[in-house]
Amino acid sequence: MASVEEFLEEQIHSGALKPGGRVPTERALATLLGRSRHDIRRQLDKLESQGRVTREVGRGTFLTEPADHDTVTVRPPVNLSPLDLIDARAAWEPNLMTLVAVAATAEDFAEIRRCMENGEAARSPEEFLVWDMAFHRALAMAAHNTVVGALNEMVEIGRRQLAGSGLDKSRYTIENCAVCQGEHRDIANAIFDRDPVASQTAMRKHLQTVRRQMLSGLP
Repeated sequence: MASVEEFLEEQIHSGALKPGGRVPTERALATLLGRSRHDIRRQLDKLESQGRVTREVGRGTFLTEPADHDTVTVRPPVNLSPLDLIDARAAWEPNLMTLVAVAATAEDFAEIRRCMENGEAARSPEEFLVWDMAFHRALAMAAHNTVVGALNEMVEIGRRQLAGSGLDKSRYTIENCAVCQGEHRDIANAIFDRDPVASQTAMRKHLQTVRRQMLSGLP
């Protein structure tokens, strides 16, 4: 039974689906792949959090346009450690919130809220991880700054790398996820209030929490 990702890769390889093209509906994918719509929706959520597809209310799901060919993607080192990544994030993400609080649009607010609420509704640490990454990506995109977007892309690659290796898995307990969910709401509310100081403070507190969670889970 093929996954949504495998189906899309096959469609891209065959030329049936091109960047910017419309992805089949959840109902159609469920029928084609022999999966439940809930499973299809979960897989699409993950692909969206990775920036592989975009969803537009009332229009559907679309394959993401690729970056310009002359754009160089900076990748984190192969031997990346969880603490290296969180310390790097702590050096810039709190300051980023001061920009987001000013630059975010109503559409950005809606996306931030959607990711936050889906994270709160997550039924497992694995599902929360998907929406955790999507929430931070929504914040970065709300800055409307190409450099910020590139930095966030590298962070996402690093986070997926750590998740795939299992190095970051120990901190994703139900209890830790609940704490992070509350802190995500604090960050979001400060952004919605367009309060640069409060949003910066909330993000700094959140990343300090994540660092403590990482330290407690390391051998």
